[in-house]
Amino acid sequence: MNKILYICLFFLLIFSENLFTQSAKDSSLFKPDATGLYPKKIKKALSNISVSGYYRTIGNYTVMKEQYPEFGDINNRLFIGDDSNIPQLSLNISGRPTKNTSFSTDLFLWTPLTGSETDYVQGLLLGVNMTGSHSTKVGTFTVKTGGIHWYSLSPFTFTTNTGYNRFSLFERNPWDPITRTPLQRYEDFYNNGALSQDVRWGNQAFQGIIIDGVRLPKRFSFALMHGKSQFNGGNLPQPNTMTAGKIRKDFAQSFVSVNAITSRTFTDSLAEFAVGFNLITSEFNLKWDKLTIAGEVGMGNYFSPTATNTWGEAIDIKFQLSEKLTHFPIEIRYFQISPNVINNNGVFWNSSIEEYNANLSGNQVAGGQTVLNPFASSLVSIGQLTNNRRGIILNTDLKFGKHKVTFGYSAASEILAFSNRITYGHNANNLAMSRMWRWAFPANIGPYGNLNKVYRGVYETLTITDSITAKGFNSIEVSYKYETKIAGRKFLAFYLGGFHSIQESFSALPKYSQKAYLQSYSNQLEFYYSITPKIVFSNYFGYDRIFANEQTELDAVSLKPKDQEGISYAIGFDFQLAKNTGLYIRQRWLTYQDYNFTLDKYSGMESTVELKIFF
Repeated sequence: MNKILYICLFFLLIFSENLFTQSAKDSSLFKPDATGLYPKKIKKALSNISVSGYYRTIGNYTVMKEQYPEFGDINNRLFIGDDSNIPQLSLNISGRPTKNTSFSTDLFLWTPLTGSETDYVQGLLLGVNMTGSHSTKVGTFTVKTGGIHWYSLSPFTFTTNTGYNRFSLFERNPWDPITRTPLQRYEDFYNNGALSQDVRWGNQAFQGIIIDGVRLPKRFSFALMHGKSQFNGGNLPQPNTMTAGKIRKDFAQSFVSVNAITSRTFTDSLAEFAVGFNLITSEFNLKWDKLTIAGEVGMGNYFSPTATNTWGEAIDIKFQLSEKLTHFPIEIRYFQISPNVINNNGVFWNSSIEEYNANLSGNQVAGGQTVLNPFASSLVSIGQLTNNRRGIILNTDLKFGKHKVTFGYSAASEILAFSNRITYGHNANNLAMSRMWRWAFPANIGPYGNLNKVYRGVYETLTITDSITAKGFNSIEVSYKYETKIAGRKFLAFYLGGFHSIQESFSALPKYSQKAYLQSYSNQLEFYYSITPKIVFSNYFGYDRIFANEQTELDAVSLKPKDQEGISYAIGFDFQLAKNTGLYIRQRWLTYQDYNFTLDKYSGMESTVELKIFF
């Protein structure tokens, strides 16, 4: 009730300028028409109201010849809706009561076909957001409050990983926008190495109050946040909040900032014992003609009733050499994140700390949802950081006529030996596999209980039977892009390869032999051909090969380690039906088997139809 009262008072203050400061000449909301007293025209008290949004529906038809028992009977399964928690219809409503004040809200509708009459209207998606700004001689100040805002501070404190733009385009994401023509999406990736994304790209969700100050004297700016991130949710009666902020100084082509974030959740009803973390960093970007030095350094800790509250370092430094110096761009990157540093709101994963998890009246205390357990010793793509790891990354972009190549290499090792587990994914069938389990995020599933589902993905856990060591990680990633014309129509070809190894210690070069605990080889090839300006024909081929050595778990029957092969082939069409309206059809055939763990296999096909309209 108090929240509703505060919102009403806030709106009353906003409209007060229009309602109570009219001059005597213009004191009425009704102004006579020029032709006389009648008809009277009502004066606009609120203008610039806009409504926008999108409609999206997706259908999947799955036929499996071989499947895991946990899949259920999906030999012929038709699914209409989106298990990525994306609404079918989203309405965004915004307005400007005054020149410097705006508000926005939204409504989303969903039809999951559960049989419940209440499932059709789900309510607010991001809530009711309010933004107000005021310009003065000393700067411009903005306040954001209300529902959920998408925001970013710095990589270590509050943002999401955007990587190095080495990914497949064939499988569409729910948040992908519609381009001017179907081919433009693939041409943008070829020309720019990146795609247009929505407001969520690179940002984290936040609910609370955000205060920004820009264009301050001496080119200073600041930001302050207080409220909840997605890891401070829930309905706990105890204080459960996050506070963050930064002060930034800009120069001609550079900047330096000081950033801080703290999160605290009390684990008991008396609010005496807390779990959370602290992190303070400095981000910088220093540019010269031929060299740029960018990165972030800082210190952080994790505290709980069972943690030691020890502080550790967080370092990420990039040396970017321009083409003027080396004839082609080169990035040399060093990172080192202590096992004592944790922040689920930053760009790095937690792989070392078993997060404290108490339960009060059915609520998860440390975050309002199931906390992020360690990802063990994860095989990650280049650019995705984890704590308890240090290493070096090399990246470069090469161009030979119409041929474009991006190359990445990394060599890293754990700082301390914690886990005898390795986690990894299967790129060729990863997304299709995640759709076998709708809505839920089960753990320890599959015929051998070693699969775990995450959002739009599945990862597998492998146990090392040898002694626990600080493991080494090596990765090579190659992205190749080519554009030409066939029969007068544009044709684009993309290749993405990933070659990884995990072994018992640091190695400057990959161990593609039985000396490695795990070897992973991934190849993805895509073709896009413009049949007409409004129709694109697409093809995809993915192939995974993964081996483990005899220092890992062995099958009880064959007495041999993992020996896995995954194959996926797909075709599709992109149709432009009208302006801002697209139809996307995909047909995929997938197969997978482990030659030594004989129960670990599946094969089948999946048909997908997506219709998306922006307005």
